[in-house]
Amino acid sequence: MESGRKLRAAGEILRLGGVDYRLESVEGCGGSAVVYRAVYEDELNRGCFHQVLVKELFPYDPRGMIYRGEAGEVCCRPGAEERMEVCRRLFLQGNQVNLELLARLPEKISGNLNSYEAYGTFYSVLSVHGGRTLEEMLEAGGPCGLKEAAEWMTWILDGLECFHRHRTLHLDISPDNILMLKNRALLIDYNSVWQMGAEGAERFLFSEKEGYTAPEIRLRQISQIGPASDLYSVCAVFFRVLTGRRPSEQEIMGRGPGKSLSRDLEIFAEEPLPAVWQAVRIVVRGLHVLARKRWQSVECLRLEFEELIRRIDGRGISHSAVWESSRRSLKRLRKPDGLFLPRSLTVEGKLMDGQTCFQALAQGGSILLTGPGGMGKTRFLQELLGRNMRIYRPESPAVVYVPLVDYQEAGEEPYYIRKWILRGLRYSGQAGSMDEALHELDRLLDQGREEGGGVVLLLDGLNEAGRKRRALLQEMEELGNKPGVGILVTDRSDSVKEYGLRAFCTASLLPLTGEQVLRALEEDGLACPQEGELRDLLRNPMMLSLYRKTARPDQEGGNVPGDMEEMVGRYLESLYIRQLRADSGDQAEQLRQGYVLRHLLPLVAWEMKRRKRTILTFEEVHRVAGASYRELLQKAFSLSFPEYAGKSRLMLKDIANENEWFDYAVSEQLMERLNLLEKSGNGYYRLIHDNFMDYLVKAAGENRHRLGQYRKKVLGLRLTVGILAAALLAGGAAAVYRSVRPRELTEAEKYGIRNAAQRLMINLQLLDTQMVLQRGVLREAGGEGVLEGNTRETGYLRERIGRALDQEARQGAVATDGSNWLEELELQGTEIPLDVLGRLYLKNQEMSGIMEEALGYLERCLCDSDSPYRDRSKREPLVKAYEAYLDAYAEACYLELLQVMDQMDPESAKTVLDAAAGMSTFKQYVLKYPLSNTQEEELSRQQAAAEGQLKDARGELRQQNFPMTAVGW
Repeated sequence: MESGRKLRAAGEILRLGGVDYRLESVEGCGGSAVVYRAVYEDELNRGCFHQVLVKELFPYDPRGMIYRGEAGEVCCRPGAEERMEVCRRLFLQGNQVNLELLARLPEKISGNLNSYEAYGTFYSVLSVHGGRTLEEMLEAGGPCGLKEAAEWMTWILDGLECFHRHRTLHLDISPDNILMLKNRALLIDYNSVWQMGAEGAERFLFSEKEGYTAPEIRLRQISQIGPASDLYSVCAVFFRVLTGRRPSEQEIMGRGPGKSLSRDLEIFAEEPLPAVWQAVRIVVRGLHVLARKRWQSVECLRLEFEELIRRIDGRGISHSAVWESSRRSLKRLRKPDGLFLPRSLTVEGKLMDGQTCFQALAQGGSILLTGPGGMGKTRFLQELLGRNMRIYRPESPAVVYVPLVDYQEAGEEPYYIRKWILRGLRYSGQAGSMDEALHELDRLLDQGREEGGGVVLLLDGLNEAGRKRRALLQEMEELGNKPGVGILVTDRSDSVKEYGLRAFCTASLLPLTGEQVLRALEEDGLACPQEGELRDLLRNPMMLSLYRKTARPDQEGGNVPGDMEEMVGRYLESLYIRQLRADSGDQAEQLRQGYVLRHLLPLVAWEMKRRKRTILTFEEVHRVAGASYRELLQKAFSLSFPEYAGKSRLMLKDIANENEWFDYAVSEQLMERLNLLEKSGNGYYRLIHDNFMDYLVKAAGENRHRLGQYRKKVLGLRLTVGILAAALLAGGAAAVYRSVRPRELTEAEKYGIRNAAQRLMINLQLLDTQMVLQRGVLREAGGEGVLEGNTRETGYLRERIGRALDQEARQGAVATDGSNWLEELELQGTEIPLDVLGRLYLKNQEMSGIMEEALGYLERCLCDSDSPYRDRSKREPLVKAYEAYLDAYAEACYLELLQVMDQMDPESAKTVLDAAAGMSTFKQYVLKYPLSNTQEEELSRQQAAAEGQLKDARGELRQQNFPMTAVGW
């Protein structure tokens, strides 16, 4: 007996319509009816039995007001008649709907053989279709995976669709009312069906099942009951299939069901993440407490389950999955600075706005968008992304933003753009090999918009992708040929079209209009500069932005910076002043802010410049921060920059080590508070804009020069004082002469010199590699093909320069400034000229900047199609001038090396000399300037002559318009 309700026993005979039905078991119990499994004997083939289900109207009443009498009849006590009558009416209505739908769609509706009134109640004899209820299947273990679960839900929706198509709601969908058959499902129990728009809704007795009934039904908000109410129940069933339990009221009304659908669920274990996203999205929207926020039709929800199946079959790769991942990435992009000013561009001479440009991309167009630094190309792309990714539409392209700056570290990685998309989909390879994933993605990209595909790629910063980008350009060209792909790639110029992207249309992003500049300045209460050249400067969006942040309303257009570098300097200075005001009264924090902005940030930029990249790894930034921490503790630094003298302990009072300094200076200040550094998608560090690079590198160079000048001055002074002191103690000029002759060294002194010599040989070997790489470039540059301007030969030269700079950058990490060995030798009181040794240690770092600047200039002059150096008479002097400079540089460097070796112990000097003899750069000078028997006066004369030659070589380079802004020229 069910609590309060006595059920019929197995073996009992139920006579309905003249047929005896023998009950075998209770199949299920609902709030208003009981279903029995039964058999009856065939009239012709005696001994053979038909299996049926017999549904008995027997409402459950917890007070026992509706009960079974002694003769098996259903009885009502006074007070329960009205409820029994409502249940009778609903039973009849459910039967009627069942029979009407069965007549129209017999394959999708459970069979109703006949209905009877007997034993004080109603009975229906139903067909047995086989199969099991979903409840039974879930108790037995549930689906074998997410795909099977999604397929089950589509079958359920197929069964529900015939109800909604005939304006009928089921309103009692739950696992026990879903009969699972082969490749289809039937909804059973029609006692709660409701004709939409029918009268008497206020008196309707709705079935309520905890976890499955929509909130508007439980709250009897009749006007809100509709198809979304049934679909709520379907999504609640899906929640049960995924989690093994029904959703709780707290999950629906409180924190939301999505919190319970973690990636750790067993059913999600082997599935691609985009499929998990889709499953969660189906549930979260389907179980929304407001009906208008849910899925509104069976067809709409079916499409979502079909998309889920596509994501599973396609390893998480589908049109909507790409859209969704891009939408997620949009939220992670740095928030734009200020309102976007609408921009125009010219495409092949035709003027258009941003949305017209996007329409061309949506039709499969390929565009190379050019514009100088600070013109707002990145912001333009991000605006296109945001404006066209607000709502998912299958017929519209999915837009993907790909910053190319990380390609510098990719090392000619094939399929870089495709793999970026896959990383956005969180593809890790666990659901299949990378090759299979790439194949699925290509299949999607090969589809046109009409086939459910369509992707627009916004590729930002080809100029930041590094020099080795052949594979990247090849991939762009391949993707540009796909019918479902539109591409917009940005660069500072269209020089790439000499050797790639020739099928791309060239577009130029136009400056801001004068009216836009004036309106923006008026918003800030700033006067527009009167001078035309300065007004034009502010048409560059970055210049305008920095000007608005640094200018004062009382300037009246005066004192406007003349170029981007000056503007950046003003901005950083104004930022520093704001931080001083914010930290007023906290001297330690003010000092740290100044050091971070004026020393650490320039060091980061210097390291980027040295490595020929605009990004740094975590390890590289950590090394730079560690070096700045150690520098702050050095006496030489505090004396070179008196504002920090005696302040290091105060500045570092709460910072115990280099790791804590990194957390404070880089993570908290430069990234979070000052917003001057940011992390790329792959975790690399970069400046907020590469237009800051030149100013910061220049500042770093000035800091290094100032520190070097102080060290040189101090070391020279100490050497002079030591010599004079020795002279005075010995008593005369003869003693001075003897004091500068080599003296016997202790073993500790020899050990220190050997260590310093080893570091010197390493750095000189790096310098030799730099010189060899450049001479190889110059040999190719001096060839007939290049001098005559042959396009193929200049293309080879461009590649040669790129390889040389890449190789030089890779070796840069080995170099150090040797400061620790200089300090050790200084403490020993060595006679080695430490200022000269210090300069030698820095030669390869100086040459790094010289090499990049010089080869970059030669590349522009000799390889660019619009170069003014078109004929041999103009090209050859460029090559000869730089060859002469390298010769003079090498000779002067070797003579400085002689000064150092002359004061070393013989063993160390011979070691260095043997190393120099094996270097291509110095071996010719080993014979020209022998180490032995070299008088100091003669060495000084040779050094002066070499310096004169180097000065003349610099003058010739200036005549050839070499930039010569790097430190070390």
